[in-house]
Amino acid sequence: MKFGRADELESDKLGVRFLAESGYDPRSMLKVMEVLKSAGGGSRTPEFFSTHPNPENRIEHINQAIKERYPNGLPAGLTP
Repeated sequence: MKFGRADELESDKLGVRFLAESGYDPRSMLKVMEVLKSAGGGSRTPEFFSTHPNPENRIEHINQAIKERYPNGLPAGLTP
């Protein structure tokens, strides 16, 4: 595999940055992960067999990336 779980987590971190710099609220990424989580149902492949991190782990990493990038809170006026 050319790209793995670490690459997905890095893309999520960059997504937080690029969304906010473009005027969008990066918390919208969390909604996407919730949709993926729901779409997966209860029969999800264990993460160690998957090329992508589980949505739950991505949600955790996205929240962490937001806190690291914006420790004083997100800029005002972002588009949801």
